[in-house]
Amino acid sequence: MIVVDSSALVLFLTDRGPLGAATRRRISEEDTLAAPYLLDTEVASALLGMARGTKIDPTSLDEHFKTYQGLRVQRHETGLLLPRIRKLYANLSAYDATYVALAEALGVPLLTADVRIKRGVQKPRCGIEVIAANGA
Repeated sequence: MIVVDSSALVLFLTDRGPLGAATRRRISEEDTLAAPYLLDTEVASALLGMARGTKIDPTSLDEHFKTYQGLRVQRHETGLLLPRIRKLYANLSAYDATYVALAEALGVPLLTADVRIKRGVQKPRCGIEVIAANGA
């Protein structure tokens, strides 16, 4: 199991270069993906923004959403994580802190494309894997 954030899944869905390939390879190694419920809204926001900004072809949105909806992601409530999210918020956004706190609570790594998350956590209680072209 691994916690995935929206940056990793957007690469998984849209990037046809080495980062996307590395992301798809890493995700394929896991039986179970986990994420907070906010993942759905963050992925939708990113894809819609990319289409509006012409970073992806708007006609590909339906296919990206279909692929995303086909992924088996265990979604988790995060209310009980609020004390840890608050502590992590000193250096992370509340959204990023939620992914880290969930990975810590589940005792699994977090997969992200956002290096600021790894830099922002002073003493992580979970592994934080930042996607790189040569693998996570």
